[in-house]
Amino acid sequence: MKNKFTITISDIKGSRHYTIDDILKRVVAVFLIFVILLFAGGVIYITILNNEVSQLVNKKDELQNELDDKIAYYEVIKDKIEEIETIIGIAHEDDNISHEVRLSNITLTTIQQSLLLQFIPNGGVATHNGISDKFGMRKHPIKMTDEFHSGLDFRTPLQTPIYAPALGIVEYAGYSESSGYGSLVIIDHGFGFKSYYAHLDKKMLVRVGQFVKKGDYIANSGNTGLSSGPHLHYEVRFLGRALNPINFVNWDLNNFSQIFEKETNVQWDSLLEVMSILLANKQNPQ
Repeated sequence: MKNKFTITISDIKGSRHYTIDDILKRVVAVFLIFVILLFAGGVIYITILNNEVSQLVNKKDELQNELDDKIAYYEVIKDKIEEIETIIGIAHEDDNISHEVRLSNITLTTIQQSLLLQFIPNGGVATHNGISDKFGMRKHPIKMTDEFHSGLDFRTPLQTPIYAPALGIVEYAGYSESSGYGSLVIIDHGFGFKSYYAHLDKKMLVRVGQFVKKGDYIANSGNTGLSSGPHLHYEVRFLGRALNPINFVNWDLNNFSQIFEKETNVQWDSLLEVMSILLANKQNPQ
């Protein structure tokens, strides 16, 4: 029985003989070899991954050590600078006074407050039918992805007039396709503040370089850019950082101090200190 082998099974009824071709033996042998190679490959792959993980852990530890060293170096430099400031007499005794205490030490007259509100964005910018999207994380109505919403969306019919919330100069007035803003106006109010008006009507009412004052008619609402319907997207930024516009929309002379408590991303104490000097000089010219 060439190229065959026999399997014998015996029981109480007798013996039975089975033969299997040599090809089947080869198939079994190949399968066993494949299993062994697969197992060996898995072991090697896991070993490589473990080595890479170990290297990443070591790299992380090295970076953490470098960061700790830089922080320590920064603290040393900071201490040296404070020593130098003390020696040359520019260190302030009230450096440890809290932001809230400094603000309480700065008082502006009602006239000065009114003048300040001409410079910093405040109050409403358009008649609207409510807010459709607030400041913060949200699901984008078109892209359907979770994204940070850097402003407020006001429900406004097409061609709703939009007004400047403070004195400033028009930094941009045109179509911003890449940003999704569509027709966009940006006003630079100075002191680090800028305001953005997006999804406007295509017809621009202001031009770059134009000075505007609080209450000036600057644009009409539209439905341009990445927009799901007519509305106004309004932003307030300080040094490029988006702030919650609702704090500025609700800010007026009647709740003048409220903004200082709600918007903590602005160093109001130093700003008010400078503004109080400027406004005092404006009221009492030499």
